[in-house]
Amino acid sequence: MSGAALRAKMAGDQIIVAPGIYDHMSLLMANKVGFDAHYASGYWGTASAMGEPDVGIAGYSDFIRIFGAFAAKSKAPIIADADTGFGGIANLAHAVKGYQKAGIAAIQIEDQGFPKICGHVGRAVSVEADEMIARMKVAVEARGDGDILIIARSDARRTEGLDATIERLNQYAENGADILFLEAPQSLEEITEAAGRVTKPILINAAHGGFTPILSPQEYQKLGVKFVIYPAGAPLAAAQAAQNFYANLKAGDANDEGKGHFDFGEMSRLLGIDDVVALQKRHDSV
Repeated sequence: MSGAALRAKMAGDQIIVAPGIYDHMSLLMANKVGFDAHYASGYWGTASAMGEPDVGIAGYSDFIRIFGAFAAKSKAPIIADADTGFGGIANLAHAVKGYQKAGIAAIQIEDQGFPKICGHVGRAVSVEADEMIARMKVAVEARGDGDILIIARSDARRTEGLDATIERLNQYAENGADILFLEAPQSLEEITEAAGRVTKPILINAAHGGFTPILSPQEYQKLGVKFVIYPAGAPLAAAQAAQNFYANLKAGDANDEGKGHFDFGEMSRLLGIDDVVALQKRHDSV
């Protein structure tokens, strides 16, 4: 699903809510519930596919393979992380073209240096604003006549303060960013101030366990937020459920069915087993 669908949603009055997806089962669950968009996080994509931290270990080939496969099965537009562009400006241009070709609706580009780090874990440091402005110009040029949205994320809040970060975001907007991602605001007052001062729609990262207050989408909308992503809620919940099962199994309790388990038959149906069975029946005589 291309950026056109996400642009159409942006034109409406409601906040756009994007839960995190980190593997295909989480994508199927999000599809089943139905959301405005889905968010493919570098942190959780790397964790799920590689078991590694979000410090730039995964590269373009990893991200396009994982996120492109998400886009092929998603019923909602995919917002996908692209870290700092995977290298120099040539790498960034290649990434924008590749994400767009894969059907990703919006590409998120950060103003950190390399190696990057999750803004809610380590002390992320932003490059000079001019370097990020160059990334924005390259991204716009690489997009060409396509409709992929460009998200500019700034991690400068923790090192340079809110005012400097808002100034950065507005510079990124002036140079082509469609959506402005303020990473790690630490209070409702900061979110409200930023939302009122930036010149393009603002995106807030409601990362469970992070620095930003977790609110409902409706509460964020009252603060002036246009996009909210919830990248960590589902994978943390799934990790806790898996840990509980493994601990119970180790203790000798293997038959804990019904204790929060998703229905096996429904999972099979979501994976498409009914279509396979129908195909086999239609061609049983072949």
